[in-house]
Amino acid sequence: MLIMLIFYGMLQNPAAADNGRQPGINAIELERQIHEQINLERQNHGLPPLAMDEKLAVIARNHSHDMARHQFFNHRNLRGEGPTERGKNQGWYRKKQIAPNTWLVSLAENLFLNHLYDKAVTTIQNGITVKKEYDWKTQKKIALETVKGLLDSPHHKKNILSPLYDRQGIGVAISGNDVYVTEDLF
Repeated sequence: MLIMLIFYGMLQNPAAADNGRQPGINAIELERQIHEQINLERQNHGLPPLAMDEKLAVIARNHSHDMARHQFFNHRNLRGEGPTERGKNQGWYRKKQIAPNTWLVSLAENLFLNHLYDKAVTTIQNGITVKKEYDWKTQKKIALETVKGLLDSPHHKKNILSPLYDRQGIGVAISGNDVYVTEDLF
């Protein structure tokens, strides 16, 4: 008896599944690719690019690692801190004037949860798993899907295309097959 189980999508062509090794994903390079794709989107809407701010990247990276380590997905960490509180706890005390009597002091944040593969195919014979094949994503595909996913959300898109923000930090953490992405904007 042969049974095939399929996860993360329909199996279109079993020969297309890759039973090779998981591709190496460089989190720092993935952060850079996501940053570049976001700036391309801003450029397409006539907005200036966001500067990559290393302090914001550390804040974002720490939140992604916290979510990955503790297996949660939320703007508030397990201590109840949102992006602005987490930023202050990590030394972010910036403010900028956005109108004559208005100052921006809080961080905006976008989150996205991606995965290292599109689908997994498990072949079972006589009740025993004999093969597991993955349709692995490339690093570039993960970056493109992440930005598309953010733009598909009206709230996240509003943050990305806001002229109020001129800098961002991207933080990526990988846990198992999950890719946690945090974007902090100021």
